[in-house]
Order: sequence, then structure tokens, then C-alpha cells
Amino acid sequence: MKDFKRHYVAVIGGSISGSEAASLLAKNGFRVVVFDMNALPYGKIEDGLPNWHINLRNRQEKEIDKKLDHENIRFVPLVKIGRDIKFDDLVNNWGFSAVILANGAWNDRKFPLDGIEKFKDNGLIYQNDFIYWFNHKHEADFNGKNYQIKDNMLVVGGGLASLDVVKIIMIELVRSKLNILLNVRENPFEIEKYGIKKILLKYDLSIEDLNIEPPTLIYRRHAAEMPLKSPKDESAASMEKAKKVSEKLLNNYVNKYNFNFKPLSVPIGFIEENGKFKGLKLQKVMSYNGRIVPIENEIEIIKSDLLISSIGSLPEPLDGLQYENSALKMKKYADYHVYGFDNVFAVGNAVTGRGNIQESKQHGQQITRKIIDQHLTEGALEEWLINLNNAIKSDVTEKMNSIVQEIGARDIQPDDIIKSILSKTAKINQENGYKTYSEWIKRHRPVRLEALLKKEDSQK
Repeated sequence: MKDFKRHYVAVIGGSISGSEAASLLAKNGFRVVVFDMNALPYGKIEDGLPNWHINLRNRQEKEIDKKLDHENIRFVPLVKIGRDIKFDDLVNNWGFSAVILANGAWNDRKFPLDGIEKFKDNGLIYQNDFIYWFNHKHEADFNGKNYQIKDNMLVVGGGLASLDVVKIIMIELVRSKLNILLNVRENPFEIEKYGIKKILLKYDLSIEDLNIEPPTLIYRRHAAEMPLKSPKDESAASMEKAKKVSEKLLNNYVNKYNFNFKPLSVPIGFIEENGKFKGLKLQKVMSYNGRIVPIENEIEIIKSDLLISSIGSLPEPLDGLQYENSALKMKKYADYHVYGFDNVFAVGNAVTGRGNIQESKQHGQQITRKIIDQHLTEGALEEWLINLNNAIKSDVTEKMNSIVQEIGARDIQPDDIIKSILSKTAKINQENGYKTYSEWIKRHRPVRLEALLKKEDSQK
């Protein structure tokens, strides 16, 4: 019988798929090093979902902690593979029996207009940066990029991620206006939960009274074609039902958060005045049998000072790996085995090339009728997201069963290799002041906005 403890495996990324992979290896007797580029291993649970998903975030992070705080796992934070350690060096020189990529998808897709990148962070904002700012801007020591939300912003994209972006914009605009008009600091979680109209009723106000120019969500297809509801199967009836649910979801969002929706519009150019971004040129289109068909001579100019791109995320490419359509190239016989390597594997978004929880597992759990019946309440959405996470974990487990067998069939590592891995990782952790997993997590967990608001309320 193989001595699995004599195998050391590197896992890159400690969030949902990474922690699942590390935990399964550890339980099978392997020893694991989890490298994460951030101080905390939570990935988009912490920095990709808006901060109002309190229950989801807390439950998922607690589960990740439980998996990673294991005697067979060494967590090494603040190490980015490709920057701090070259990927080829990790694979060829460190001596790991295997390397598992679980680093997710953090690179925003470039907005597909030539020349528009010159406005990045000065007219053009990408979704990942925007959500990170929104989640952390309340922290006293926050030193990241800062963004100013304005009237009449544009958001291009589709799916739940883009809906989160327009929700953030409207929540922040309403809070700002209420503060100016009434000197009221409205709780953002209450606005998200109950919707703008219900909140304004408390103050006998309407959205018109606030004199807000709402953001506009621009989408290339009909509302019914937004990827909000996956069909149960490929039958015509199932496809049609999914479209009706998606359309109803979008309409509910529009009514609850009071933003504009512009379907069947594709950006084909941008407006520039005195070196500044001032809007988009849109091509009106028809959606026909799944194809986008431009309508001749139907061009619209829409003015704005700020554009947020919410068109998806991609895994960050690593030197030494091959990619196909922005996703890792995998061996034909196994969708977890990375092409060109005997001992490199991948799970989660690193494989799919998709950047959000919904898309990472398209055949995962479906959006249920409960979301609509409960008017998009936080609880219903969180239940859906948890189901999706569970589907991702199930997929990782299935892949890991095969990976465990492949690693176990390899020669065990000699003592000098194991000592070298322990020595290198201990040195990194010592330089960062890392002692134990639980102590590190406690010390680096950020100040939660909900706790800060409760403190402010208690001091009034």
C-alpha cells in the first residue's frame, strides 16, 4: 500500500474548488500546500459577491476554514504563482508529486472596442475591480482603487453579475441623495432587501423626488435570452420556460431597483470629448435563431461619463501553460488533466474559463421558482447560490477521485524533497508573519460593513 503521506501536492487557490481539492487529498492521507495570492483564501466569495450576501459568505467561508485548517494542509498566503513563484519552477524544481490549479477566473474580459482601454479607471471600470471596491471601501485601511458613482452610468453585460452592478449603482445613488436631502444614512442592506420604492415610502418620497438619473444596462439580446435561468433540458418546452423565467426575473429587478434596460444593442464605438470618455455608439440588432443580426442604419448614441464592463471573467494565463479560447487546454481523455504535463491538474473555474459561480457549472442547480415567488429576496438567492456551490463541489469531488488515483500511482517522494518543500514554505510564512491558520484568518478578516453599521446605530 502506498504511503500517501510521502506525497506532497500543491494546490493553487484556496476558495471553493481549491479547498475542496485540498480537503479530499488531506483526508486521503496526502500532504498539501495551498498557495493563495490573497491574505484570505475565500476568492470571489469574499471579493466577487456584493457584501449584502452576508449569510452565504459567512457559511461558505466557515466551510472553507474547516477544510483548510487540517494537520495535513499547509496554507501559504500572499503568494501569487507566476509572480512570486514561476509556474515552471513550482512544477519542475520544488518536488511536488502534483500541482492542482484551482485559481479561478479573475481577469475581466477586455471590452471589445479598439482604443477604449485608454479610459481604464478613468471612464471605463471593470466589474471585478468595481465589486472589490464596493466590498472594501468602508475599511479604514483600504488603499485600493476608488471609484465615484455618478448619475447616468452605463453597464454592458448580462447575467446576475451585471444585475449586481446596477443594483450597487442604484443603492449608492439613493443613499447619497437621502443623505443630502434628509441627512439620513440609510442601511444599504435594507435597500437591497426591500427595494428602492419601499425604502422611499418610509420618507414619503418617490424615485422622482430624488432627481436621480438611473444607470442603463445594455444587453445584446432580449431579456428572455439573459442567462438567468438554465433550461432543464434541450427540449423546446424547457427552453421556452427558461426564457419566460429569465424575462420575469429581469423585469422584477428593473421594478425593484429602478434602472433602465436597453436590449438588442451592441457597442460598436465610443464617444470621446477632450480626451475623456463621454458615451457609447450602439448598433441596434435583431436576435434571430440564436444569431445577432445588425439592423441597417439603426445606430444610437448614448451619452455617459462612466461605463462598467460586466462581460465576464477569465483565468489569468500562466507562462508555460497552453490555452484554447482563453481556457486551459486539457488532455482529451480527461477534462481535469492539463495538456503537456504528467502531474498538473485543474479543477473549477481554472478549467471552465468562466468567471462567476453561476457559469462555472452550467449544468448545476437551476434557479427555482422560489426566487420569483419571494420577489428576489436575499434568502432565496442565497439558497440558489449555495446549491450552485454544492454542484461545483460535487464536480470537483468527481474529478479529485481520479486525480487521487493518478497521484497515488506515482513514486513517493524522498525525505530531502519533503524537507525542501517544508523549508521553502516555512520561510515564506515566517516572512509574512504567519503562525497558524486560525490565528492568521482571525487577524486578517476584514471589518464587516454590517458590523460597522450596527456600531454606528448604537452610537446614535
